[in-house]
Amino acid sequence: MIKKKITLAALTMLLGIGVLVGSSNSLTAEASKEGIVSFHGLVHPFEELSELEKNAPIIVQATFSGERETIESNLAEGRVFRSDSIVEIKKVYKGDLKKKDRITVYEPAIVNEDNTYFTINGYSLMNEEGKYTLFLSPVENWDGYAIVGIYQGKFDSRIKGKGQTIKQSSSPEDLTDVDYLGEDVEQFNKLKEQVNKKYKWAN
Repeated sequence: MIKKKITLAALTMLLGIGVLVGSSNSLTAEASKEGIVSFHGLVHPFEELSELEKNAPIIVQATFSGERETIESNLAEGRVFRSDSIVEIKKVYKGDLKKKDRITVYEPAIVNEDNTYFTINGYSLMNEEGKYTLFLSPVENWDGYAIVGIYQGKFDSRIKGKGQTIKQSSSPEDLTDVDYLGEDVEQFNKLKEQVNKKYKWAN
C-alpha cells in the first residue's frame, strides 16, 4: 500500500459541498494495486441514525440515471475531484423534493480516463442497479446536493452491509456490489442496518 499526501490550497470548496469538516489542510491518499486511490479526510462519524437524520435537510430514495459528469481535481483553482451524478427521486421522506424529480448529486469519487478509481473516505459511486436511500444537503449557490457525511449518507438497499470484499484483481467495473470501500466497516454496517429497517424499499 502506497501512502501519499496532497495539500489542499482551498479547503473551502470541499467544505462548501459538505465533504469535509474540521480544520485539516491535507488529505492522505492510499493507492492500492487494484487501481483504487482513497483520500482520507476528517469526517464527523454518525453513530446513530437519529444524528444523521438531524443533519440531513433532505432524505429520499432514488435511482441513478446513468448520467454522470466527471470533474477532475485542479488544486490551483481550488477544485477537488467529484462526480456530478443525476438521480431520479422515487420517494421523499424529508424535504421539498418531489417524486420523479431529477437532481444532481455531488459524489466524492471519480473514475478517470486511465480507469483509476479515486475516492474520498471509501465512498463508492452509485450505479444503475442500485436502490439508494440518500441523506442530502443543498449546496449554497450550486444547483445540486451534497451527500451528508460522505459515505454515511448513501445506502444501497440491494447490497447486504458494505458489500463484497475487494480483491487483488478488483477494478472499477467490479465494484457494482460494493456499497463502501473504507475501513470503518462496523460503523457503516451499523448505520446501514438502522437505515434499511426504517426506510424500506418497496419491491
